Amino acid sequence: MTKYNFDKVVCRKGTDCIKWDSTPIIWGKKNLLPMWIADMDFPSPKFFSDALIKRIDGGVLGYGCRPEKWYDAVIDWFKENYNWKIKRENIGFVPGIVVGMAHALRCFTRPNDKVLIFPPVYPPFACQVENACCKLVNCPLVIKEDAKGETFEINWEDLEKKIKGCKAMILCNPHNPGGRVWSRAELKRIAQICLKNKVFVISDEIHCDLSFEKHIPFATVDAKQALNTITFHAPSKTFNVAGVGASEWVATGKEVAKKFADYLKAGEFDFGHYDSFLPATLLYTPKGKEWLSQAMDYIKGNIDYVEKFLKENFTHPTLEFTGKKVRASNEEFAEAKVTETQLIKMIRPKASFLIFLDFRALGLTQKELVEFITDGAHLALNDGATFGAGGEGFMRLNVGCPRKTLEQAMKQLKTAFNKRYKL
Repeated sequence: MTKYNFDKVVCRKGTDCIKWDSTPIIWGKKNLLPMWIADMDFPSPKFFSDALIKRIDGGVLGYGCRPEKWYDAVIDWFKENYNWKIKRENIGFVPGIVVGMAHALRCFTRPNDKVLIFPPVYPPFACQVENACCKLVNCPLVIKEDAKGETFEINWEDLEKKIKGCKAMILCNPHNPGGRVWSRAELKRIAQICLKNKVFVISDEIHCDLSFEKHIPFATVDAKQALNTITFHAPSKTFNVAGVGASEWVATGKEVAKKFADYLKAGEFDFGHYDSFLPATLLYTPKGKEWLSQAMDYIKGNIDYVEKFLKENFTHPTLEFTGKKVRASNEEFAEAKVTETQLIKMIRPKASFLIFLDFRALGLTQKELVEFITDGAHLALNDGATFGAGGEGFMRLNVGCPRKTLEQAMKQLKTAFNKRYKL
């Protein structure tokens, strides 16, 4: 077995990397540690990069074609990992999932059609709905808190009401930024609601290979709704190869598959570049799965580290007044008991390397929170408000990085907190 080193710090500055080279431009500050956009700082599997180098060393970088082994790799990956049996005619290529989503909206909806999403959710969902001249319908998720922590839940009553009249829905499965892995029962209920209301479903499943719990493809829970669904998937997040530009769509409904394939072909939107088909053919393999297993173990360790750090460093005693009066030395006082409050928490992700940090207990406005993170902690995180309703009071942290980088980020957060609150 090949042992991969995820502790290795790779300098990405000066490589035209969005995460590191664009941060000073976007934030207008040079001293920020970038922990935002959803790619990892881990080197991609060496056997994959070696294959890229070998191909480029050939010296001729002409037009590429879609090899038959690409279809085989995608089909085998879904069958082996999700028991989802699909055929060659069910799948196709797109250079990116947001690109695919944009095309799907234009292919299956018309201007002024209503499209429902579940905020807080990946910002391009709302952007692409509006760019397609459709009407955005928000069905905000609700936060449930119990002894196990916080998690996002669907407001079913709200969904039943708002889905009426919608042409399409965009589902994030697993959910980003909440890291929620939807259960079979939840997906089945969504499918039945959509089937009843004749709603087309676009399911973004880009984070599914990074699930710590069992992932269930939406199109497998209801055979009838599957005929009116398109799923997008990619090796990009899974193996940290987003820069290669390779994704795939799956549609088991013949009419949906043909309509989308014809749409893409007409505009040559399904044309991949020279290396577009290497990620799936090389990484959807036992060797790729070996790398992924080790990466998942490391990411879980990073999540555990953040959870422990937040509990140990941001839990503070507070006074809780009971409303009763107590007498001491002939004077009355309001009775109070000391409780502990965790002022900075997290929604523990069940999938992926993204953590939604909860700062609501600090009582800051979103503007104050962003300033606290950028000017105080010198961190570049995703502003929770950009994910839509329900994202206020949150910031998204990317832990797909060497532990050393993560430790530095947490140290900066603690220093900023202690300085602001004089602790």
